[in-house]
Amino acid sequence: VVRDVDVLVCGGGVSGIGAALGAARAGARTMIVERTAFLGGAATAVIMNTWNVPIHRMNGVAGEIARTLVDRGAGNATGPTFPFDPEAFKEVAVDLLRAAGVEILNYTWVVDPVMDGRRIRGVVVQNKSGRQAILARSVVDATGDADVAAAAGAETVKGRETDHKMRPMSVLFRLGGVDVRKAVDYCRSEPPEHFTADPNFHILDPDRGLVRMSGFFHIAERARAAGELPEPIHYLRFEGVDVARGIVTVNNSRVYGVDGTNAWDISRADTEARLQNRQLFKVIRRYIPGFENAYVIDSSPTVGVRETRRVRGRTVLDQPALLSKRTYPDSVARIWRHMAAGRDWHKADGGEGAPTDAVYRTATTDLTWFEIPWGVFVPNQVDGMTVGGRVISVTHDADMWTRGQYCCLVTGQVAGVSAALAAAKGVSPAALDVRELQRTLAAQSIDIGEAAGA
Repeated sequence: VVRDVDVLVCGGGVSGIGAALGAARAGARTMIVERTAFLGGAATAVIMNTWNVPIHRMNGVAGEIARTLVDRGAGNATGPTFPFDPEAFKEVAVDLLRAAGVEILNYTWVVDPVMDGRRIRGVVVQNKSGRQAILARSVVDATGDADVAAAAGAETVKGRETDHKMRPMSVLFRLGGVDVRKAVDYCRSEPPEHFTADPNFHILDPDRGLVRMSGFFHIAERARAAGELPEPIHYLRFEGVDVARGIVTVNNSRVYGVDGTNAWDISRADTEARLQNRQLFKVIRRYIPGFENAYVIDSSPTVGVRETRRVRGRTVLDQPALLSKRTYPDSVARIWRHMAAGRDWHKADGGEGAPTDAVYRTATTDLTWFEIPWGVFVPNQVDGMTVGGRVISVTHDADMWTRGQYCCLVTGQVAGVSAALAAAKGVSPAALDVRELQRTLAAQSIDIGEAAGA
């Protein structure tokens, strides 16, 4: 046993960062364990560096991180979405966690839970120092894949409820040397049907440093017909654009029929996505004005996994509840984002951006909100644990609303604060007084929703 803490956060992605900050600021001795060399998960290891929410609608530690990025010249606060520098995100995360007194342990895999009946007491980890145990009063599963919860015996579901298919995996890459204004001029000169209709996905405002380009359907169709693009690719998508420096993130590779909890599938998805990216780079340079002199800066060090397991808790949040803006007396977070009914950007069946895909071709989104009740954070069949991020108890359809990084940061913070309160009281999180939890969350600048805040 190498550590004995109040709250142990398993996973250092965005939800884990939120959880660790929430727990530490609630007074808990907190430790975060991450398998990669740095924190940030999808924001850094996958370099998905755009959030689909304006900064003025962000709250909690997510809003604090976004504002800090802006203050450091590493984020743009003026648009409907929030692009940022992934390298700066790594620095901000570490700075905030260290200031909160969180102990960070990278290069470490969680191997097994330490169980006392159905109560989790900690985890076994593996790293260069060998196999060790870390004990805790409360454990937060922020792994994205419910790895710890599933191993502890929690009830989980994987993928789509009807057939367990999951959304595709991707490897993103960044290009330098892009003449962004030339690319914008080209987009403006082409018929609008060549691009995504959604104004939150296709943004051409370089004077404010706001550029996000999606579509180029005519180019993709021509390239696919000539065998220059792989079959799953029907459009081209550029985001996280730094206009001044000519840096563009390419989010296009799509590998279907893979399971992010299967080591062989992960390896195959990573390899296939990188092969797709080689073809994409050639097509982008050859056919899109402004990209003639582009070069690859880097690619995401890990494959991006969009969906695997989710826990089942006392409450299962579904899409009808989100669409109706249902409110809850036990709401612990109200989330804003650009969304619409049936707007699933990454369908498990493929065809993303194809001529028959109205979601990417003609549909639009609105800035809307939804509440998240406390019952989605505590998994069934295991005590002493909370979950945050992609792991929370939602349906496949609702996951499209809740899986975004901003939402994961907020739900991570909720999981961390509740874990800290439970540790302080010596109870399982399921036994917490929800009103006390809501007051503590509100004190940490979380918008807990309408009915709950009344």
